[in-house]
Amino acid sequence: MPDGEIIKVTSKGQITIPAKIRRALSLDRDSYLYVTRAEGLLVMRKVDDLSLDEISAVLGVVAGERGVTGELLVEEAERARVRLMEDRDAGA
Repeated sequence: MPDGEIIKVTSKGQITIPAKIRRALSLDRDSYLYVTRAEGLLVMRKVDDLSLDEISAVLGVVAGERGVTGELLVEEAERARVRLMEDRDAGA
């Protein structure tokens, strides 16, 4: 892993993303990340980089577990995306 670094998980389950990686990915204090696992890997993506289809797919899993309809899910995903963009623009 040439670009990898070893980090520690705290007692609260928190991690620190190394500065070099934060800079490379333009992660700042108020950035949101989507986290999932793929086999033995922990995968993170900036929420801003997710498409509406990807957000819907992520929320679809949760919705299926809770019996939420696809239509409501798409509406909520769009509202969440708009809120995130407004929050990001307000912080600029």
